[in-house]
Amino acid sequence: MPKSVNTSTSSRGLSQRGSKSSHPYKSEDPSTPEGDRGHQSTQGLPLLPVKTEVPSSHAQSTCLLCHQEMKMAQGVNDARHHYGLCFYNEGAFHKLYPPLDLVDGRVVDEVGKKYSCQHTETCTKRKMGYRELCMHMATTHMVVGTIMAVDGRAGMDTVFARLYPGVEYKGGKIDVRVKEERIGGDSNTGSTPVRRKRGPASRVKVEQRQVSSPRMYSVPVRSSREDEDVDDPDYVSPPKTLKPPKVEPKTEDSSTLPTPRIDRVHKCLVCGGQGKANKEGRNLNMGEGMQDLKYHYAVCYYNEGAFMDLVDPGQENKTIGGEALEEFGLKFKYKCPFVTCSRNTGRGAGKMMGYKEYSIHCGVAHHLLEKVMARDKREGLNEVRAAIILERKREGISWEEMPEVQVEEVQSCLLCNGETKEAKNLSFAGDKRLQLRYHYASCYYESGVYLAKYPPGEQNMDQEGQPRDVLGRDIKYSCEVTGCTIKRKMGYKEFCIHMSNEHGGLLDVLREDGRPGLSDIADRLEEDFED
Repeated sequence: MPKSVNTSTSSRGLSQRGSKSSHPYKSEDPSTPEGDRGHQSTQGLPLLPVKTEVPSSHAQSTCLLCHQEMKMAQGVNDARHHYGLCFYNEGAFHKLYPPLDLVDGRVVDEVGKKYSCQHTETCTKRKMGYRELCMHMATTHMVVGTIMAVDGRAGMDTVFARLYPGVEYKGGKIDVRVKEERIGGDSNTGSTPVRRKRGPASRVKVEQRQVSSPRMYSVPVRSSREDEDVDDPDYVSPPKTLKPPKVEPKTEDSSTLPTPRIDRVHKCLVCGGQGKANKEGRNLNMGEGMQDLKYHYAVCYYNEGAFMDLVDPGQENKTIGGEALEEFGLKFKYKCPFVTCSRNTGRGAGKMMGYKEYSIHCGVAHHLLEKVMARDKREGLNEVRAAIILERKREGISWEEMPEVQVEEVQSCLLCNGETKEAKNLSFAGDKRLQLRYHYASCYYESGVYLAKYPPGEQNMDQEGQPRDVLGRDIKYSCEVTGCTIKRKMGYKEFCIHMSNEHGGLLDVLREDGRPGLSDIADRLEEDFED
């Protein structure tokens, strides 16, 4: 008998079922006597205390720094975030987290993703801009409390006590007493365990200790006898001491570069924008047209041979003087050696390039253009280079050295002259050798060279000596070579290609063919058939 399912709903309205009463164990009807409130199933259950917050006064919802009204929709979290922004605007984070580009007390680049959170084991590892880092540390790791604790402005102690009730305001010294909650208590001690707010931090036990800030992050504190109180207990600083933020290493001295004039249109300083077809070289822009500018300069520098000693063409494609023998990808193709490059990810993954395209790509996408420009002493190029470096820093990208070149020799099929895309990019590199062997074995089938080498038999031969059943609909063949793993039966065409490709027949027909270059291919493939 099928299992029945009760689909009836309660007579209580959906809107009423979703709402919560003001107390979990009390009726909402105030006229109900105290002893009759609640359902029978809840009688005898203990009443749980409900944590409530007293609405803040006008003085507590007004910022002491900017004197603006603070939105307190989320209580103290909103206030902490607001004070973090105000302290950031005052530059209070500069001593705690020194920025890379501080000029006249102001951070030049606030959004470039060059910084990481110091708590790498327990927090995010992504890169952040300087402003984002400071606000992350202020709110997520409560660093705003560290700054507020040493701020001596009038009324700050009251605000501090409101935002950080477990921390004492002691003229620049912070005391946080944190204990792990003990279940059942300890009979050897008379102290009552302190219950902290639920969450992962409540399982952390921090010993009481006096911690001074590290030397490079110390904050000056004004102290006097009036600030001291001998009746106050000892205090401990927050659980973790501050560490310098992780930053990307510098690759150039930015102080020696001039300030670029953004959106300035100029002529190429290498080619001069000469020629009727060179309109691009006369309208280069260091602002919105930065990508076109970099590509144009990379092409000009390649034509001058500036990338020759920076982009290795590989031993097979190099002259005695170090120049590339073939630069258009007809015989040698290159793969970008940077793993995270767009050429190696997404739809364009694995796209190969000729040496010229490869050099220009590395100059634009992997910043070799900066290195070439650093060696060029032509007037005005320092400003262009500064604009390129500034754009890279804004994107949070660091300069990397060129990895080892990845090049492979390619060729078009000498039989069909590269009729298909596959036939134009045959290669001896790695697993691509299998593709090359199969292609040549297939091309030779159309020439009829296999009829004498692998006769189809009288059953499968017409009056002209050609096989009647090529695909194996009626007549099939099997490989009888010892050790071959192909046990299934095949049609005549597949059988011929199999014998040629897998068992060395291709080497014979390549050497017997008198066309130039085919014998060399046989010599290079011979090692594939050695036992």
